Amino acid sequence: MHIHPSSPNSDLSLQSEESAAIKIQAGFRGYRVRKQLNHRTTHRNASARNGYHGSNSILRRQQRHQLAMSSQVQQDNSNLANSGRNQRDKNSSESDSNTVEDQCAIKIQAGVRGFLVRKKQKMATDAATKIQASFRGFKARKEVQKLRQM
Repeated sequence: MHIHPSSPNSDLSLQSEESAAIKIQAGFRGYRVRKQLNHRTTHRNASARNGYHGSNSILRRQQRHQLAMSSQVQQDNSNLANSGRNQRDKNSSESDSNTVEDQCAIKIQAGVRGFLVRKKQKMATDAATKIQASFRGFKARKEVQKLRQM
């Protein structure tokens, strides 16, 4: 996998690239699974509030889906590790970014970067909302104080 090596022929750079890609992918997959689980629990809670308690078949279907997802993640990690080993064995410094591994890594990295930007934007929006709320409260208290003096 070619991301951005410090030195193209170094085995250490290939190993660090591979471990970095695996960490990014594992983090994103964990985020995706947690998001799916959160969505399911929210859906179940909404159903329970509406008087619907669900059936065992839905629960079994969700468990099968989770099992399939976890086995797919393990298979993807295994494939990624094997492809990294094969590439090191060939000792090729392929700069073609059209391989499946490179496309997957680019897509995952873009997803993580987008997530981080959205998180930062949400923090900025929340901070601006707090500042506005405190200023409006200050103005309201000042106005009430003027009304009491009259």
